[in-house]
Amino acid sequence: MNRKGFTLIELLAIIVLIGIVGIITVPSVLDAVGASRSASYQMLIKNIKAAAESYYMECEYGDLSDSSVYGDYACSISDNTIETNLKALADTGFLKTTEIKEENGNKIKKVIDPNTDDDIGSCGIKITKNMDSEGKTTYTIEPNGSTDNCPSSYEVE
Repeated sequence: MNRKGFTLIELLAIIVLIGIVGIITVPSVLDAVGASRSASYQMLIKNIKAAAESYYMECEYGDLSDSSVYGDYACSISDNTIETNLKALADTGFLKTTEIKEENGNKIKKVIDPNTDDDIGSCGIKITKNMDSEGKTTYTIEPNGSTDNCPSSYEVE
């Protein structure tokens, strides 16, 4: 009688091999996911910094200061400083957002932290224009207000 199939020993050997492969690959996959989240976060910080600089320039030289057009998103410069939040940068088109579909079907835009998947749109920022003696302009972007779930710095590591 010729039986075709696997013996219990053969099946156990295959299960052990699959377990060993899993033990070897899972940490590598988790490290890769962590590295990609970190890289995404650094890119978000760079984008926030670029968006904040553009926002400041539009406030200073453009029409973003016109409250009849921009309402709550209109800005005003005081002592070379603007205080706003990330949602304002996103809603005025300077910062890219993630569109999320709610259970009721509505789509809302959020600024998402890739490390925690939290909405950080309410995080306040302070944008300060600095000019050195040679006329070179730089911008300092700092957290403003509560730092819960917000970036603690806008400097790229």
